[in-house]
Amino acid sequence: MASDCRVVTQAEGGAAAGTTGGAPPQSTDELLAEVGKLASLAHDPATDQAALDAQAERVAQLSAAAGTNKVVAELNDGSFKGYTLSGRTAERFRKVIDLGTMSFKLYQPADLKVKMTSTDSSGVYKGADGSTSQAYVVTAGFNVVEWDGQEGSEAVPTGVSGVSKAISEYRLADDNQARMFITFKRLRLSPASDDPEHLARWLDLLLPHNPTMDPKTGVLEVDLPSKSPEGYLDALVMTEKYQLLQGNYGSRTLLERI
Repeated sequence: MASDCRVVTQAEGGAAAGTTGGAPPQSTDELLAEVGKLASLAHDPATDQAALDAQAERVAQLSAAAGTNKVVAELNDGSFKGYTLSGRTAERFRKVIDLGTMSFKLYQPADLKVKMTSTDSSGVYKGADGSTSQAYVVTAGFNVVEWDGQEGSEAVPTGVSGVSKAISEYRLADDNQARMFITFKRLRLSPASDDPEHLARWLDLLLPHNPTMDPKTGVLEVDLPSKSPEGYLDALVMTEKYQLLQGNYGSRTLLERI
């Protein structure tokens, strides 16, 4: 498909970045091939983290050389879905954390132990959502676990599981062609299943600590204050099909157009 090969290179950047002017179609074959390889590695659960990191770094270097490490309006518009490959966010999927850690301490009890799950319900979405066309949503499935806190000891699932969504909006930086700022707007916590027995256990565990939770569905919606937490994303790669973004804590996320 021609759309798979659309990039904007350094030579085109002055005309294309931040504008709607059309830049002539051009492909960087090696870069596109290596981004495709990175996507294949990311989709393979057997991929070693070191291999994934090395391929992401190779792609970032090729993109910098080609000048495709900038936000271009015509490539940035649309809807994308993907997964965090590395960095602090990815590390959380391998560790037991507190419920408060994933929610700016807004979900209670904040010290409840959870282990995030790599399932179809988890991942990152960028695009239109509700009233905004510039949403950035991080979704994480998780199991509530029992854990003794000892390094290397097993975290035992309790049978209660949920899904958390951190919903933010992005905007383009005025003084940095590669950067998008993100502002967190609200959080949404919900049970992973509407099975009556599971819902009852979910409500028993969480409803007493979260008085604004819906007692029928177990859903908790939390609007963040006007001075919401902010971060940023830098474009390491931007093509028609793929975006490789790096957050302010170093996490790298690969997104694919949907």
